[in-house]
Amino acid sequence: MTAMDRAGIAIFAHRYLAVKLVILAAALVAFFLPFGEGLGEDNFIYRQPDPASLADRFSPFDGQWYRQIAEQGYRAQPLYVQQRNINFFPLYPMLLHAFAPAFGSAAVAGIAVSLVAGAVAAFFLAALVAADYPLAVAQRTVWYLLVFPSAVVLSAVYSEALFLALGIGALYAGRRRRWGWAALLGVFAALTRSVGGLIILPLVVQYARASGFRWRAWLRGVVVYAVIPISVAGYLAFSGWLAGDWLIYPKALRAGWEHQFGFPWAAFAGLGSRELFGYRDGALDAVVGGAFALLLLPIARRLQPEYTAFAAAFTLVPLYTGSTMSWTRYMMVSFPHFLYLAQQPWLQRRWPALILSSLLLGGLIAFTLRFTSWQWIG
Repeated sequence: MTAMDRAGIAIFAHRYLAVKLVILAAALVAFFLPFGEGLGEDNFIYRQPDPASLADRFSPFDGQWYRQIAEQGYRAQPLYVQQRNINFFPLYPMLLHAFAPAFGSAAVAGIAVSLVAGAVAAFFLAALVAADYPLAVAQRTVWYLLVFPSAVVLSAVYSEALFLALGIGALYAGRRRRWGWAALLGVFAALTRSVGGLIILPLVVQYARASGFRWRAWLRGVVVYAVIPISVAGYLAFSGWLAGDWLIYPKALRAGWEHQFGFPWAAFAGLGSRELFGYRDGALDAVVGGAFALLLLPIARRLQPEYTAFAAAFTLVPLYTGSTMSWTRYMMVSFPHFLYLAQQPWLQRRWPALILSSLLLGGLIAFTLRFTSWQWIG
């Protein structure tokens, strides 16, 4: 075991457990709050939730879709209004299906997968950052990601934790020039989320940088990682075959979730235009989205090109979906933003760091209270 590996374990172990205990404590407090503000309001309910079940409290909204896929599989027809389960990529629900017998239910299996995947993601992130930066920067990077308000979904029946583990793991493998492992983990990351295939961008940039950015290096990188878009195309072909329409995936996104190309200013113009599950659409998401977008230029100036590519891919794509909905959650996976934040000199001083950590922790607790009460957070 190398010093970097030991550092990675030391970083995530106590911090990861501490954050999870905070989330658990907030979830227990949520038992005393009104439950289910989002029930019956234009959302898919696969299993009527039991307010007394902690597992049910950690599987609202998207978690219902993952549980349905894990237990019943993909369906050709919409399950709720125009919403289809084929818009949820297969790897995470496949793991729920595989581990449900061992854990007694798909919900508990989903939470277990997310908790383990979150720990793996923290380890890989610590090791990846510690390879190029001081240990203190790696520690702060992991910390800021874990306490970001929408990071509550890393403990829930959501796919973000699994994607982070696989995506960061792929970059870590590439950092060590283990291109085969990087490609394999990249394929798994691509099959975890609808935009997971974008992982090919930072991986190709990383490969090209390792070879001096020569044009042949770019070409070889594309060839090495071609399996990633091929795997995505395979799933899209499956969904098209299942529904009898080869363009069903984008059609279903547009019809069921109103996801379609739109310029960011159109999304900002629609702020507060609707209320979803007791949550005013746009306000916090717009602030987070705007901040993440503005940080892309300084990130490009300071961080490695592959990190810039990662941040740009997973920040810009949500900006062009025509709505601010869920930006806080979608952009949370952009770990280079937290790396950039961790490098700021002012955060190396005690009080600024303490104030920022307190604000983020407060946001995480507030999001957990809403989320585990089945109230929309994004």
